[in-house]
Amino acid sequence: MYVYRWDLDKTYLDTDFDSIRGLIRSATEPAHEKRNVPGSGALMRSLSRHPNARIIILSGSPTQMRDVLAEKLRLDGVRYDELHLKDNLGNLKRGRFRAVRGQFGYKLPMLLRGRLGLGPAVRETLFGDDAEVDALVYSVFADAIAGRLRPSEVSRIMEAAGSYPDRIAEALEVLDRLGTSDAVDRVFIHLDRGVPTARFAPLGSRVVPVFSWFQAALVLHDLGRLDVSGVIEVAREVVDRSPTGARGLANHLQDIVRRGYAPITLVDRLAQAGWTDDAVPDFLPLARRRIDALHGLAVAPLPLIPPRINYLDLLRQFGRKESREDAG
Repeated sequence: MYVYRWDLDKTYLDTDFDSIRGLIRSATEPAHEKRNVPGSGALMRSLSRHPNARIIILSGSPTQMRDVLAEKLRLDGVRYDELHLKDNLGNLKRGRFRAVRGQFGYKLPMLLRGRLGLGPAVRETLFGDDAEVDALVYSVFADAIAGRLRPSEVSRIMEAAGSYPDRIAEALEVLDRLGTSDAVDRVFIHLDRGVPTARFAPLGSRVVPVFSWFQAALVLHDLGRLDVSGVIEVAREVVDRSPTGARGLANHLQDIVRRGYAPITLVDRLAQAGWTDDAVPDFLPLARRRIDALHGLAVAPLPLIPPRINYLDLLRQFGRKESREDAG
């Protein structure tokens, strides 16, 4: 078994939270009008086809949207195993206003609970975006279940992020029931707000900021999690549903290699695996030229997992307003 955990808004769905009109549209539009982040549908479909894959969706969208979101996933041809949404109405009734927008105190206990019953051999990859604090939540989750963070440290991080005491207690109670497992392979963060990639460097190369889901598909192919047909499917969807053409795909491949998340041999490996010139016309020659430009360039890869991550400092760097308002 292999687990893929997905956020929805700004990760799978192209949701506009930056205007009142966008919020209203997101809450009222039917399933068939909801737009995907280009490549997200193809990537989730490709991953879900593996018989041993489990797709678990953990979203901050309200529980009242369950039917429309389930219908959207059905229309996209996505097989998923679990769909978790946030009880914002319940939070409002209880006067827990931070939890309405907050994600840290909501997602971390849910992620930990999701490991119950999974053996240490079950590994996973997580998908989020830069509009919230997904990279921090996912990294704390990974380090907590691996034993790199003590429960007291998890408690301090959650408190600093604005989590309510009962959510902290729940996270610690579940963590105490889990065995140690270094289970998280990669965390993919879709760059939606233009957050600089350097901002994620302290988290190591386990966290992979991507400008498109094509870049994530390339890394997953290199890791043996996605075959070349899946990469092609993602590439075609990105080309069909965004201004990105073959030239843009080649630029994205060059970028993910230049930043050290994939090997310089990636283009040749794609060709050897079955990527043909007609898969996406002009991509292969353009990609080879982009890779040729990297030869001789010294790439200093980030450590997969830094020896020590100062999560409290990173919470401050992400901004006090963000960490307080976006925390559960």
